[in-house]
Amino acid sequence: MKRSRWGRGFFALAAAIVALASCGRSGWTTIEDKAQVFKTYAYSEPDPVPVFARPGSGGRGERLYPYFFFDGFSRTAIEKSWNVVRLENPYLSVSVLPQVGGKVWGATDKRDGAEFLYTNHVMKFREIALRGPWTSGGIEFNFGFIGHTPSTAAPVDYALRRNRDGSVSCVVGNLDLPSRTFWSVEVNLPPDKAFFRTRTQWFNPTPFHQSYYNWMTAALPTAGDLEYISPGRFQIGHDYSVPLEPWPLDGRGHDLSKYRDNAFGSSKSYFTVGEYEDTSGAYYRDADKGFGHWALYDDMPGRKIWIWDLSRAGAIWEDLLTDEDGQYSEPQFGRLFNQSDHEFLTPSRTDRWSEVWFPYSKIGPLVKASPWAVLNAEHRDGALKIALFSLQALDDDLTVTAGGAEIFRERLRLEPARVYRKTVRLESAGVPYEIRLAANKLVYRSDPKANDIERPLRFRPDDESTTEGIYLAADRLHKERQYGLALEKYLACIAREPRHVRSLVRTAELFSRRGEDGKGLGYARTALEHSMYDPAANYIYGVISRRLERLVDAKEALGWAARSLEFRSGAYGLLAEIALQENDADLALEYAGRALETNAFNFNALDVRATALRLNDERGPAVNVINRILDADPLHHLARFEGYLLNPGPASLKAFQSNIRNEFPQETYLELALYYVRLGLHRDAVRLLKLSPESPTVCARLAYLTKADSPAESAAHLKKAFQLSPWLVFPFREEDIPVYEWAIRERPSDWKPQYYLGLLLWSKGRLDEAKALFEGCSGVDFAPFFLTRSALYLDGAPGKAAADLRQALALDPKTWRTWHALSRFTIETGLKAESLETTARAMELFPDDVSIQVDRVKALLGNGLPRDAAALLDRIEALPSEGASALHSLFVRSHILIALDEIRKRDYRAALKSLDLAKTYPERLGSGQPFDPDWRLQDYLRAVCFERLNDKDQAAAIRTTIRDLTDAELESRLRSLRRAHKP
Repeated sequence: MKRSRWGRGFFALAAAIVALASCGRSGWTTIEDKAQVFKTYAYSEPDPVPVFARPGSGGRGERLYPYFFFDGFSRTAIEKSWNVVRLENPYLSVSVLPQVGGKVWGATDKRDGAEFLYTNHVMKFREIALRGPWTSGGIEFNFGFIGHTPSTAAPVDYALRRNRDGSVSCVVGNLDLPSRTFWSVEVNLPPDKAFFRTRTQWFNPTPFHQSYYNWMTAALPTAGDLEYISPGRFQIGHDYSVPLEPWPLDGRGHDLSKYRDNAFGSSKSYFTVGEYEDTSGAYYRDADKGFGHWALYDDMPGRKIWIWDLSRAGAIWEDLLTDEDGQYSEPQFGRLFNQSDHEFLTPSRTDRWSEVWFPYSKIGPLVKASPWAVLNAEHRDGALKIALFSLQALDDDLTVTAGGAEIFRERLRLEPARVYRKTVRLESAGVPYEIRLAANKLVYRSDPKANDIERPLRFRPDDESTTEGIYLAADRLHKERQYGLALEKYLACIAREPRHVRSLVRTAELFSRRGEDGKGLGYARTALEHSMYDPAANYIYGVISRRLERLVDAKEALGWAARSLEFRSGAYGLLAEIALQENDADLALEYAGRALETNAFNFNALDVRATALRLNDERGPAVNVINRILDADPLHHLARFEGYLLNPGPASLKAFQSNIRNEFPQETYLELALYYVRLGLHRDAVRLLKLSPESPTVCARLAYLTKADSPAESAAHLKKAFQLSPWLVFPFREEDIPVYEWAIRERPSDWKPQYYLGLLLWSKGRLDEAKALFEGCSGVDFAPFFLTRSALYLDGAPGKAAADLRQALALDPKTWRTWHALSRFTIETGLKAESLETTARAMELFPDDVSIQVDRVKALLGNGLPRDAAALLDRIEALPSEGASALHSLFVRSHILIALDEIRKRDYRAALKSLDLAKTYPERLGSGQPFDPDWRLQDYLRAVCFERLNDKDQAAAIRTTIRDLTDAELESRLRSLRRAHKP
């Protein structure tokens, strides 16, 4: 096996590491990056239509752009090689999958070979995540907004490192494209401890507030003896749909903390709150083994337990997501209480936190843990039984006090992963006791109210009857990346209260984010007229002024903003950039230093320091800054490029390029290049972009950057930009708006620059301008263009939408997607005859495609042909998405409609057979039967049939089970069925 070591400095090459070994004080560690072949159920078929124009995406599409969706999921496995990074010490083995979102694949307790994190030994991608593909198991890192993160099934950047303390680390990270923030997670394994850490870092390099959402999703194997240890007095569901309810005992006698007691209802999401506690985990009582998680409460107050429905509705996902590893459950840990909550990652802010993950055994369920040990304590019959599992070497006193008096003390000397037990006499059951390891390495208090949180915990929507309520609703939407809706509400606040400074400031920011800096500046100016020293108003006024090249105003406003602690680091960082832009490297260093005083990890300021020192030819200090950056963030690509500019050569170039291995490397290069563009260092930007993989967006930017100094080169880049295929090209940065506006002027007869600018403006909510650009395109020979443009016409001009869909089909009749789009349109707009014809032709071409089959079923039902629909449903083998029930609904409707036809023909026995069939759940349609299926409509019609057959007793018995179905509900359901499927 090839071995190399990763050292500090910009010249260190993490990609070259295949194996590392290090020695600690009392242990050892190894790390290897090795290809491994897995049985893989692959995903494929990226959708070339942008997500905001994708049918059914709703408001989520605009929040997810420029990412695209995948539609293809395989039922058959192939053998495929994946990179696996394995970290080992004497106690644990931890594996990471850098090509699958950087997730922790699994973790094993080496004492007995048992996995304490669920490991899925096949890659079985299924449609669950924001972009579709997702696999179960390990620990998934989720950033951005609610849902499985966009990179969860995709390659991310990663680096291996050996640390000075003897530990080894795999650092994974990625650029989140919609927010342009960068997250990284260091999976760290010490040599002498029976746990591993994750250290997370999330940096917002933009001048805007970005959506703040983070949950770490772990997975555990399920078993009948599984018990959840999730501190809290209350639990709440998603979207506050469940108000605060008791935890763990509910009002129906269920102990929700016990896996087997959740055999009711649907899948469960329990967010537990109300207790100030650092520890949570799980325990398998029969095996006397457990899983634990520790983080400072301040870092990870959010706790959630996810349990698949214990009926067949959830159990089918065991087969859908794995081959032999069984069902799993997810303890999840978040930065906020509920996954419906989002906050802001403020400009230039870096968030950092640490978590500890560990197994334990032979002590009973944990009641308290720390990075030092796991504790169980039980007081019964006058005896306090103490059991402790060491997570690292201990040489400390264990003390027990009761009623304030010490009743026990013993010196513990334990190696890691050892068990200590002791029984202490404690006669009084009513006296609270306390157990301590050393002074504060672990502290457990028996008083059940010791950690109760008394401050208000209110989860509810905002009351919009007041201006403040409207502002809070806008603020919530803003945090959730629903920028268009947020802007509407901020403007509503201003309409009610023109001096509402916070709304004026937020409106200015949102207009600037849309690339409408002139409008934004007007609102920022109005805010300053009402509150001249307001820090937020000065900050956004400075940001926009700089974008408009009004540098004097920018510097003056940012200086005022820097007096506020909230904006100090960000404002000084921008002032440092402006100083470099004005060729004053010394002043840039001064301002960068000030920015770092209040945020030592403001990477914007650190970047400026490295660049300023390079421009001053202070090579040694520049290298020191680069090393400082890489020590804090081994995946900081700009620092490596600065190292290459300092010392050009094959080694430094490889050190830079080899670490960029995410799904969209060209976007990384573009993001880095825009740093140099902001500083006016266009030559550095050009030099960097010439190293990038080729793409239309890179070529367009190169053309724009070279147009003044090298017109011929610029023309060549521009020609290349629009010769390249537009397949999966989705511009999204507001800084690119002038690039495409210029390109349109340079190439007025070319449709591609108009198309790209139209996509960009559409993504920013500027629909009228986008529509005008799309309508101005001529000579287009790209089917996805017409699929995309049709979405602009669906509401107001369905005739134009139909024409575009037919044009897409004419251009690309051999792709299921174009047939599906037209079929869907004809079905949803009530073009019954055309829907029959279109879906019939599509079925001839794609007889086994599930989307086409479903279209055909809908068309048949819409044309009053439920028997034909049912016959086709009998052939369908579908892979569902999480929570999907649409196919089963079509199955039920088909057989109810058949039964209604048979009732009209007075063939009641045949109708009963159809109704009985309508009460089944064929799992090939992607749904399993839940605990309490709603069969009331079927049963009502069954009762009618039995009455017509003069079986009054059977009819009466059925009616007693459906008394809560009112006549009005019945008529409504029947009308809905007939209306939806009337020929």
